[in-house]
Amino acid sequence: MSNQDGRELVRKINLGVRLGVAKALAEHKKAGRSIVVWRDGKVVRVPPEDIQISDDLPSS
Repeated sequence: MSNQDGRELVRKINLGVRLGVAKALAEHKKAGRSIVVWRDGKVVRVPPEDIQISDDLPSS
């Protein structure tokens, strides 16, 4: 595999992970379920109304 192929693979994997996370966040928000995140060294519960979903991802 060339370096170019490797970089393209990494780009695709990163995009797939970001899309998966955005989908999971959207489903939690729609269902009214909180999420739990690590923030400033602490575990924090985020209520569904405060869940932020990135707008800069292509739709799947």
